[in-house]
Amino acid sequence: MIYGLFVLSGASPLRGGEIDQASIDFFENRIRPVLVEKCYGCHDSTKDQPDGGLVLDRAGGWQVGGDGGPAIIPGDSAASLLMSAIRYESLEMPPEGKLSDEVVRDFARWIDAGAFDPRDEAMPDGLRRGEIDWEEAAKFWAFQPLLDSTPPDIIPDFGEHDAIDAFVHAGLRRAGLEPAAAADPLVRLRRLAFDLTGLPPSPELMAAFRADPSEAHWVRIVDGLLHGPDYAEHWARHWLDVVRYADSNGSDFNATFHDAWRYRDFVIRAFAEDLPFDQFVVRQIAGDLLPEDSPERSADNLVATGFLMLGTKMLSERDKAKLEMDVVDDMIDTVGRALLGLTLGCARCHDHKFDPVPTEDYYALAGIFRSTQVLDGESQKYVSTWHKRPLPVAEERARAIAQFEQQSEQLRAVLATAESELKGIEANKPLGQGSVVIDDSQAEAEGDWLQTTYSKPFHGVGYVHDQNRNKGQMKIRFPGPPRPGKYEVRIAYTAGGNRASNVPMTLNLGRAGIEADASEEAKADRVRDFVINQRTTPEISPFWHSLGEHLFGDPADASLEIRNDGTDGYVFADAVQYILIESDSAEPAIDEAERQAWEEKFESAKQSVADAQAAFDELQRTKPEPLPMAMAVREAAQIGDTFVCIRGEVDKPGPEIPRGFLRIATVGPTEPVPTDQSGRLQLAHWITNPNHPLTARVIVNRVWMHLFGEGLVRTVDNFGAQGERPSHPELLDHLAVEFVRDGWSIRRLVRRLVLTRTYSQSSRYDEAAYLIDPDNRLLWRAGRRRLPAEAMRDTLVLATETLDRTPSVAPMARFGTLVSQNVATPTEVKVQTTPRRSIYLPVIRGELPSLLVTFDFADPDLIVGRRESTNVPAQGLTLLNNPEVAKWCRQIAARLIHEHDDEAARLISAYHWLLQSDPPAEVADWILEFVAQDPDPVSAWAKAVQALVASTAFRFLD
Repeated sequence: MIYGLFVLSGASPLRGGEIDQASIDFFENRIRPVLVEKCYGCHDSTKDQPDGGLVLDRAGGWQVGGDGGPAIIPGDSAASLLMSAIRYESLEMPPEGKLSDEVVRDFARWIDAGAFDPRDEAMPDGLRRGEIDWEEAAKFWAFQPLLDSTPPDIIPDFGEHDAIDAFVHAGLRRAGLEPAAAADPLVRLRRLAFDLTGLPPSPELMAAFRADPSEAHWVRIVDGLLHGPDYAEHWARHWLDVVRYADSNGSDFNATFHDAWRYRDFVIRAFAEDLPFDQFVVRQIAGDLLPEDSPERSADNLVATGFLMLGTKMLSERDKAKLEMDVVDDMIDTVGRALLGLTLGCARCHDHKFDPVPTEDYYALAGIFRSTQVLDGESQKYVSTWHKRPLPVAEERARAIAQFEQQSEQLRAVLATAESELKGIEANKPLGQGSVVIDDSQAEAEGDWLQTTYSKPFHGVGYVHDQNRNKGQMKIRFPGPPRPGKYEVRIAYTAGGNRASNVPMTLNLGRAGIEADASEEAKADRVRDFVINQRTTPEISPFWHSLGEHLFGDPADASLEIRNDGTDGYVFADAVQYILIESDSAEPAIDEAERQAWEEKFESAKQSVADAQAAFDELQRTKPEPLPMAMAVREAAQIGDTFVCIRGEVDKPGPEIPRGFLRIATVGPTEPVPTDQSGRLQLAHWITNPNHPLTARVIVNRVWMHLFGEGLVRTVDNFGAQGERPSHPELLDHLAVEFVRDGWSIRRLVRRLVLTRTYSQSSRYDEAAYLIDPDNRLLWRAGRRRLPAEAMRDTLVLATETLDRTPSVAPMARFGTLVSQNVATPTEVKVQTTPRRSIYLPVIRGELPSLLVTFDFADPDLIVGRRESTNVPAQGLTLLNNPEVAKWCRQIAARLIHEHDDEAARLISAYHWLLQSDPPAEVADWILEFVAQDPDPVSAWAKAVQALVASTAFRFLD
């Protein structure tokens, strides 16, 4: 792909430091596949002389470079020669065709982020890395069987404690450390409320706990928060991060996911009902294959499978086999990292570089997901779409809907027949009436033209296009007018950016038979050639473009021919219109009787259409609520094993691999995959086997991270060799075993953790402890954490007393097929001003709310088990300058003034609502003096409130 002009000008700044999982994922999913497909053919290390001396199939090749010097400057794509080559600004690489704009952007993003390359430079990137020593591989900690160790003894004066505290305290003692004292009651309460609900404790709850900070009262508060609706909404958002939830597709075709919200609400219900995690997993992988207990339960099970469908997809990909395999890869990658903590997607092109996952195991899983329908087969000829399924409803409602649909279909057929007859009569309007229209359905086509109705408007029942392929092999011929004469000729098409700008057309005027003694010049002039730019909008509404006036002779061989020779985009053919200007035909003029007969026939047909339309409209007034639809999978029409794709390329098949599971994580006998089933149900049962070494460890580690700031395994999405080792392996196993034993209950696990002494510790700094354990991996104190973006926004809306607690149903209903098809109000404003909890805001790929993004909202293009937690000046500035924040602060100020006459009481109330603490005396005096200087009390208090909001005390949990 890239000749020897290139060399990496320095090691990635991330290499050798802490592993950045997002950078690894980006390289493996966006960069490595392009290198494999486009570069390795010429720059393979196995070649005697790679082109330009450059090797690209190993990291060492970038560092050694080729013949032409540096090509990549990490952090500066604009100065990197690689970018100029793939943009075709210097060398044109790859030579066989320019990369898509999206791929070019990916490379620029990769370079600007430091050109991180996780490949082992000493390891060739071939299909095989050598045989795996399974016995040795099984010794790795994550693949060892779960072992519930006896909690260690603890010193007598430690008091009452959970086994969790015993494990933590033992680690501290070994390091010569002591746990921190318990945090102040209000600090603990604030931490608990935000951790469990994503919202602050109310002033009333603060007052009650201040008055009674006993352990019994603490337990009652914990139980109250865990069983409220706020808990489910907050914890559901954690899971939505992991499963890359979004309400639009993103990528090249940002289609609206109108029904994704049903999956979001399923997750919220699952946490509200404390659905056992093993059942939660089974429903998301194979809910459509579970027995139908009731319409409500069956609907939930179907909706749950949206888990497999939420990833971004290259819907306009022309190679549908590649698109299908990319979707399969997304499902494998999501299941692997979300549930097993393994980066299985790395085994698509070759054996996993670091973990015991051979390519054969990847394709054993690929067979399962390739036997699952995610894409709508009807759309696969053009821009693909995802599969939707109607949800089960009560039998009476289903019967009413079915009856209505049957009657509608019958009336629709009557209406279509009447409209077709009317169009036929209209098309055969006598020439004296002026116009003849010939639709593409009456034309003679050669080649694989596609009939469609996708782009509107169009004439008749649709149009055809050449699918932007088979150039020079396709033509379509429209007949000429029925009689000789002078006509204006018009063609119909719908303009668009992907249309051809150079469509060749040939108008044949027929034999020069208007005059018997026509000259030879006249005979030769009967053929006219045109080149039409279909990217420009036709000048005659709604879709007509004039080719001018032309004199037609004998119509026997008159025609208009449209071809796709050498065209640079899609070629459209819709209709041709001939408008009579004058006629020198010797045939007699149309008489009045003929005109009147045509008009009577035309009026009768119009009335038939009107009657059919009226009947149809009348029926529509009785339309019942339609069947609800969901993004949901089903078993594919063709079920079977799949073959290895050599280096991940679908057109290079290797051996066929039986469907199955990962050998390294298999414990005991497994359910065989029936030949007539995809294997998803068996996979779900394999993942939720109580003895599975990964599933319980991964989920309890996620829960621990959300409560303590770091997981026992900090790389929460990667339990493999490139991930970190657990800080407390015995504790992790103890939690996993107890979690399974306790019925896979997330709520009971959360309850147990927040009732520990370890959770209630102070975050106060201790110099001596820091020198021993600077990262606090041994948990000698509570970690100071920044609030999630949603918690900050929701706290502000709550404090205004305008928070709408009702769920948001169908939040994308106002959007069209594409999110760009929105009403006049910009998406950013519509999303940020919605007064509901943030979990109900639309998550639109490419248009995330800037306020949330500033505070590290999860990127829905990626699996995000642990969000970034940045602390940069822009965040404080955002809270001071964001218009929506300013509006909320003004509303809070108005509330404070309305509720309290005394300035000191207003300040205390502001502190309670925003910081959940009392104002320090010295700060109180300063703020009261500040507000007293402004004659406008609302303006003064709005500024004071916004200063509190911009403070670190608002943004951070101690």
